[in-house]
Amino acid sequence: MTDTKPPLPVSVISGYLGAGKTSLVNRLLSGDHGQRIMVLVNDFGEIALDESLIESRDGDLIALANGCMCCQIGGDLYDAIDQILKRRQNLDHLLIETSGVADPAKIGQIAIAEPELRLNAILVLVDALNFSDGMADPLLADTLERQVRGATLLLVTKSPMQEVETIADIAVALAMIAPNTPIVGEADAISALLYDRQGQSLPAPPEPQPGGQGDRAGRLGFHPVPFASWSWQGDVPVSRAALLRFLNRSDLSIFRAKGKVLLSDGSAVVLHKVGAQVEITSAPGDLATSRIVCIGQRGQISSPAIEAAWQHCIDVEV
Repeated sequence: MTDTKPPLPVSVISGYLGAGKTSLVNRLLSGDHGQRIMVLVNDFGEIALDESLIESRDGDLIALANGCMCCQIGGDLYDAIDQILKRRQNLDHLLIETSGVADPAKIGQIAIAEPELRLNAILVLVDALNFSDGMADPLLADTLERQVRGATLLLVTKSPMQEVETIADIAVALAMIAPNTPIVGEADAISALLYDRQGQSLPAPPEPQPGGQGDRAGRLGFHPVPFASWSWQGDVPVSRAALLRFLNRSDLSIFRAKGKVLLSDGSAVVLHKVGAQVEITSAPGDLATSRIVCIGQRGQISSPAIEAAWQHCIDVEV
């Protein structure tokens, strides 16, 4: 008889060292959510499971009373997945916790290539305490940026420990790296990991299209202040005067902005806006495409208003 089981949904949990991956895995494994999930981890030693929840142990496999299981990856991820598929039984979901320096997109490719699996989500955790310093470190920046680009969902952790302004700066940085990737709160992240979305509501983030804008209003789940962002990318130049008028408009409620913009005189500039302070400097090297990201508090910032103001900025000649 042919096995007619549908592909097993797979979600990847990634993020740099210390971002909170293991803490999230602990909550998923011990939760009373009714889902039978298998979690692949790198090291059992870091998973602090309540002994009262453990039903049985069998080598690299721990079975829990709530129907969930935890398996140590060991030497080869492909072999671990193959073993899981052989004893899949009634699993609802497979979660893979990556190492702190892994490329989550490459892990996700395994699910795409395996007919018995289907990629559901790639959640990347961003450490609010250390992300900015990491991006400033030439030895870490490439790894962090690659992880963010590989995500279909982003979760900023440890945000209550940071100032609102710092979280806003992180939101800008993430929007510059991956403008179409939603930033969600923990509850939405856990829901995305636990429940099968049928591949419909968590698509891989599309590449920004020239002349297109991204709107994430209402989709940022930071604590304590929810943010919304607007972004634009294109090759239409603007005048310096029009750009300054746009950035200085208080009615748009933009309190963070960042980008590189082509000017109508043939030059290019780097722009930064922090509160009422606007800084514009010459952009090094050649710039083929403009890109700007604006951040504001949800409920105050209006994406249609910003879009209209930016379009006017493009249309005017001086």
